[in-house]
This record gives sequence, structure tokens and C-alpha cells, in this order.
Amino acid sequence: MRRNLPSRLKGLLAALNICAAALLLVTGPLAALLVPGPASADPLPALKAAPNEPQRPGDAGWEPGARVEHGVDVDVAAAPEPILKNAPGDVPGNASGDAPDYVGNGDQLFRVTLRPQKNAAAESRAAPRACAGLTSALRRNLHKTRAIALEIRASRPVAGLAVITSANTERPGERDRHFGSFVIGADWKALRLVYGDLAPLPGWAAEAVRLGFAPGDLVLRPDSVEDICIGAEAGRLPEEGVTLFIRNLRFAP
Repeated sequence: MRRNLPSRLKGLLAALNICAAALLLVTGPLAALLVPGPASADPLPALKAAPNEPQRPGDAGWEPGARVEHGVDVDVAAAPEPILKNAPGDVPGNASGDAPDYVGNGDQLFRVTLRPQKNAAAESRAAPRACAGLTSALRRNLHKTRAIALEIRASRPVAGLAVITSANTERPGERDRHFGSFVIGADWKALRLVYGDLAPLPGWAAEAVRLGFAPGDLVLRPDSVEDICIGAEAGRLPEEGVTLFIRNLRFAP
């Protein structure tokens, strides 16, 4: 009996060593691979916008390209803006109102072509105040600015719409969406969309749940903007479509 005791102790110690090693594996540096931690509330740092910094085609978050959005074919491209020479009434010797001459190309502007897809009316109406147009899904910190400023015109009059989605940094799963509406005509129109003047989007609570978010507290947070859309209301586009032109886009103080 006494001769068997050491061998039994050895077996017991070996078992304890195995248990200790397993415990260290779970609680040590490799534990993160085995036990998932809470999701990060801020996976990527938001891009801080400098006041009045021009936003041009091809800049981060404003990439050109084609896509389908709310039942609308959207095509975003860069277009050269013509430079006027001898504009009527602006240049001495041309006060008679002669037709202006176009020479060269100016700064690049955004050209946004919108064409409703056939039989897509139901999809366009699925989201409240659905915006189709120039969009950016880049996370931005706009706390040093107060408004989105731009100039816009259209190939034919259309109901314009701007939408901003922001996140609650204290409750990462919550989103708030605000909007502003305006009319876009054939002539250039200067807009200043002040964040504080935008209204909570009607019907957003149900839409947020459909998208996998929790509706927030109806507060727009400029320091935590998730996405921006500047364009037209998808459900009110003419059947033949419309082309929008946007220039001098910036985040204004």
C-alpha cells in the first residue's frame, strides 16, 4: 500500500498540471482568441473635416461610380465646369447681351444621373424620404462646422433632399437620421443646410429596426456622422430621370 502511494501522487500531480495549463490558456494572452470580447463602439476613427475645405469628386468618401439605390439607377461622375468668357453684362464691351462664349474647363464638379427603374415604385416608397444622389458612407467628425454648403442645379426641376445619419457614441447601436428638403431648378442655387435646422426623419424608428439599428433620441450629432446623402427624393423622380450638378461642396463653420 505504501509502495503504491508515490505513484498515485505522481498521477495526481500530473492531472493538476494539465488543469493548470488549460486554465492559463483560457485566461492568458490566447483567451482573446477563444472568448470573444464586446464589439468595439468605435471601429474606425472618424475623419475630421476642416471648415470650408473643398469636397471634390474622387476625394475620400465621394468616389464616383454606378449603383442602384431605392429603385433608382445612380451614376456619380466628375464633370468639368465650363468657364464663361464675355458673359452678358459682366464684361466691358459686351453689355448688349450677346451670347457668352465657353472656353476651357473649370474646377471639377459632381454630375449625378438618376434614372428610376421600371416597376420600382414600391421599393422607392419602402424607406421614408428615401434619398438618391451623391452619398458618402465615410464616418466624419464635423464638430468644427455648422452646415453643409453647396451649389446645385438640375436638368429639370425636382424635389431635392439631404439626409444625415449620426450615431450615439455612448450607445453605439443607436442611430438618428435627419433631413432637409428643397427645390432644385435649372439655375444654380446656393444651399446652406444648417445641422440644427434639419428635422428628424419621419418613420425612421421602423426603418432603423429594419436596418438592424435601434432608433436614437432624435439628436443629430455632428461629431459622429455615419453617412450623408445629397440628391433628390427617390419616390418623386420623373420617369425620364434627371441629372444633378453639384459644386462648391464644403462643410461650413
